[in-house]
Amino acid sequence: MQVKHRIALFSCAVVAAALTGCAHHPQFAGQSVTDPLLRQDVMKNVEMLFAAMTQCRRIDSVSTSIAGISQLPSGAVERANEIWNVTGCGVSKAFTVDLRADAKGETDFSVSAKP
Repeated sequence: MQVKHRIALFSCAVVAAALTGCAHHPQFAGQSVTDPLLRQDVMKNVEMLFAAMTQCRRIDSVSTSIAGISQLPSGAVERANEIWNVTGCGVSKAFTVDLRADAKGETDFSVSAKP
């Protein structure tokens, strides 16, 4: 009975370690107009571009800065332009993130590699 218990515990530990390795969240620093949900959506696009450009699927850190911003009289962000500097696998790439408020109160965005 103890052997089965140990095997089950070992199996759970292996599965947990494998899942933890897949669930990597890069460290973010800097300023951004994105909230956590929007940041996650933008990050999906950044990850795809970064992987295509570098053959690296692991992003370790993202440093963001606001390059331009346009606000409505209410203070809400109408448009913003950000620079995301991404590092992974010893390589760094910069991306331009353009964010625009839409008529529904949501945010549209585009991501492109910075020349």
